[in-house]
Amino acid sequence: MFLSTSHNKIDKKGRVSVPATYRNQLEIEGGSLILFQSLQFKCLEGTTVKRMKQYIDAIDDLDAMSNEASILRMMMADSFELKYDSEGRVVVPDKLLSFAKIKNTAVFMGIGRSFLIWSDVEYKNQYDKTQKILSKSGPPKLILKAKRSQVDD
Repeated sequence: MFLSTSHNKIDKKGRVSVPATYRNQLEIEGGSLILFQSLQFKCLEGTTVKRMKQYIDAIDDLDAMSNEASILRMMMADSFELKYDSEGRVVVPDKLLSFAKIKNTAVFMGIGRSFLIWSDVEYKNQYDKTQKILSKSGPPKLILKAKRSQVDD
């Protein structure tokens, strides 16, 4: 699983080091890193091939003519499968850097089965927004289930 937050510099060639713990998880699940534009935030989402296959399976369960299926197909079309070099770096495509407004620093934020990559400014904005919600509403009401099905893992 992907956890923790890491602030990593992007070099002039557009390379950024993927956190070692994230690379380890990617290796366990096939080695490739899939990056795409988040459908919820102004950031990128990174995940494993295994997780991306779950998204593909979810599309098959939707009405093929629905807006939801169309959006998810476009997400697939705008996704990139990346390999990292011997130093654990990937070159993030300009299209993705531009979408997320990432310039000098990429903030990797683990969220379990995937992770988000933010610009430092957008990460700070989202972090502050979340802290305000927490202060106002308190922690989420969470019911932990004993075990999830194999499909969710």
